[in-house]
Amino acid sequence: MVIKVYVSTISFSQEIKKNQQRAVMILESKNIPFVAIDITDPGQEDSKDYMNENAKPKGNNRVPMTPQIFNDAEYCGDFDDLDMSNETDSLGEFLKLTEEEKKGIKIGITGILPEDRAKAKQQSETPQLTNGVSASRENGAQEAATEATTEATETPAEPATEVTDEGLTDAVGDRDGEIETEVAEGEEAVEEDVGGGETAEGEEHEAAEEESEKEAEAFAEDKEVAADYKEADTEGGEETLDKVQTEDDDAEA
Repeated sequence: MVIKVYVSTISFSQEIKKNQQRAVMILESKNIPFVAIDITDPGQEDSKDYMNENAKPKGNNRVPMTPQIFNDAEYCGDFDDLDMSNETDSLGEFLKLTEEEKKGIKIGITGILPEDRAKAKQQSETPQLTNGVSASRENGAQEAATEATTEATETPAEPATEVTDEGLTDAVGDRDGEIETEVAEGEEAVEEDVGGGETAEGEEHEAAEEESEKEAEAFAEDKEVAADYKEADTEGGEETLDKVQTEDDDAEA
């Protein structure tokens, strides 16, 4: 009897790829002979139809998802069933093996895919390349960079300019002198503004007083003229009244 594992090498599902790889690893680690059948191979259309007709889909899947395991023409189960039987040490029963075949099952051995085994061997014999540079050369460059960084860290950097107390004192004194000069210039500007304002105000006050005096003098003159006019009018009126009275007396007589 032959164990058949139906797989799909062209799949967009990472979970399916992982389950297929895990199924092959389990069978290899247990020393169980099997045949992997790729249903995506154009020449395996009959095998694909056979798997879809005889395997059992799970969940909401309309077709069975790989990997699917058969013992020759007899259906065993999918990856979940295989993984569970491996955990419970019942692979012989799951794969429907004979008692003689069960004796060849190894226990507690973890294997890897043949492709991964060949790849690991090739990587151990050939220096890896990173961006066109071998791993050994890259490691050498990294070590040189590490040494340079260590030396730069251990050697303290000298200050670009040494600052002394004397230089600091001179700088502070120069700045104090500049501040005093600025303050003095500001005070002079304020005094000039205040003095100019007082002068202008005094001149305006004197002009107002002179104008008031002129108005008072003019008013006095007008008052005297008015008094003279009044006195003249009064005298003229009395003379006229005496003349009228005299004429009346003469008329009565």
